[in-house]
Formats: sequence, structure tokens, C-alpha cells
Amino acid sequence: MLDLLGVASTVRTARYIAIALLACGPGALVSAHCASAATVAAQASAGCRAKSVERGRELHRTIDVGGVQRSYILDVPERVQPHAPVPLLFDFHGFGHSAAGLWRVSKFHELAARDGFITVYPDGLPVHLLGRDAPGWEIFSTAGNRDLDLTTTLLDRLESEYCIDEARVFATGFSNGAFFTHLLGCTMADRFAAIAPVSGGLITTPCAPARGVPVLIHHGRHDALIEVQQGRKARDAWIEKDQCHQPSETPREGMRTPGERPVSNSCEWYPHCRDGGEVDYCEDDGEHRWPAEATERIWNFFRDHPMPKRGDPGAPAPR
Repeated sequence: MLDLLGVASTVRTARYIAIALLACGPGALVSAHCASAATVAAQASAGCRAKSVERGRELHRTIDVGGVQRSYILDVPERVQPHAPVPLLFDFHGFGHSAAGLWRVSKFHELAARDGFITVYPDGLPVHLLGRDAPGWEIFSTAGNRDLDLTTTLLDRLESEYCIDEARVFATGFSNGAFFTHLLGCTMADRFAAIAPVSGGLITTPCAPARGVPVLIHHGRHDALIEVQQGRKARDAWIEKDQCHQPSETPREGMRTPGERPVSNSCEWYPHCRDGGEVDYCEDDGEHRWPAEATERIWNFFRDHPMPKRGDPGAPAPR
């Protein structure tokens, strides 16, 4: 079995190298991030010892977290195989929304079928925001945070049931889910390689990530619910946490997506941060919504930013 795991991991790593190089674009010079991503070998989870895996495009599941049954949707494409480590993406819905709704909106399932990764869409419990109670995520504290507990418990389960590449576990989210994604980046930098909040804002909960975290933020300039200044403050907070220098004047590979309007969409790129971290910030002329171009851009960003290799600067301590 160990030999089979080694062969599968080697094949999967070779495939990541090809994907990472293709993500840089035909004829383009390979960036430092692309080259670095291509050399990070897959880190097989305990689930890589399983003899079979359950696949399905919209699997509704529950998990016990501290005596409370929490629900989630799991997307496992047919190309996911036992013994072959694959990336895992957490996608968190907004306040008053649901896992099923975000599954339809963010459309990562389309990319998952193409590139072969697993996506999990957790359901939030009622929180009090905007003068009412509705499903969402706790973002104002870390001690006893039921949603941080959910994330840890769910990640542990998926890594034990499926062959997950622990170097390629990522998180994204919309609105209240974006706030929570920021919190995850701060508190679970040892488990999540990179994060990509969409239409969120600055978290006020004190936290200090253990390493420089790659972060991609999207925000609409005409967002009336969470004003664009909140997105900019979140950007500035991550620039400080990641100890980044001035933004690059050269656009990063993968920052533009096909059909994107160059005038209405603008992105900043802060590539020189501690531990190989990075902060990318993109604005468009949109309102409080998931931008159509965000999904592909986020996945390109994630592919470029696996967890640093063991022993490299910014790599988490062994668990």
C-alpha cells in the first residue's frame, strides 16, 4: 500500500507541475510563484489509505460538533480516485444564505470536474447581524467559536475519509462567509494554504497568523451592504500581517480572466511578503455579489499557492 501511495503521489505531483506551468499562460515567463508551486509535492492525508471513496456532485452530509449536528454539502467529482491526493476547497456562504445556494452561485463544481478537486460547502447556524437572526458565521471571537470548531472537525474528517493533499487546502467565502474566511486565515494558517474572501471586510478579532498567508480579496466599488472601504481596510490589514512591501507594477499571471474588462476591473499585487505570502486585491464596478470572473481567478491563485514545503520559510510545524 505504501508503494501504491508513493506512486500515486508522484503521478499527482507531476500533474500539478503541468497545471501550474499552464496556469502561467502560453509563452509567458514562468513566475517565481508558478515555479515554486510546481515544486511543492503533494502531502497525502490519512485518507489515502482508504480502499474506495464515495463520489457525488452534491452530497448532503452531517457531522457532530460538540453535540450539535452540523450540515454540509460535499462535491466529489468522478475523477477523484483513492490513493491520489487532491486539493480540498472550503466555500462559506453569506449571512442568510445556504450551502446549496452558494454551490449554485460560486460554481466551483464546474472547475472541480475539470481539474479534479473536492469542495465542501458548510451550512452556518443562526447569528445575529444587521438586526436579525439568520444562518451565518461567528466572526467576533476565537475562544469557543463553534464555527472554527466545525471547520477543524470537518477538515479532520475529510482528510481521514478522502485522499486529500494537505499542502493544497484552501478557503473562500462570500460576505459574512468572507469575514469568516479572513478569520480562518489568521487562526488556521497551519491548515489552510491560502484564502480568497469575496465581498467581506476587516475582522476586528485580534489574531496573528503563524506565517505569511497568501490572500486574494475581491470587492465591488458599489457594494451598498459592505462598503468598498471595508475591503480596502482588509487588504491593508493583510499587508501589515504579511509584512508586504510596495505593490508590483507588473500584472501577475492568472490575474486576468478571459473576457474581463480592463477598465472596470483593477487588481493590485503585493508579491514581496514574509514567508512567501502574498496579498492580491481586486475591485470591480459591481455591487454586493459574487463577481463572474472571481471563481476562475481564485482557483488560479490557489493553484499558485500551496503550503510551503516542510523546512521552507513559512512552513507549518508538523502536526
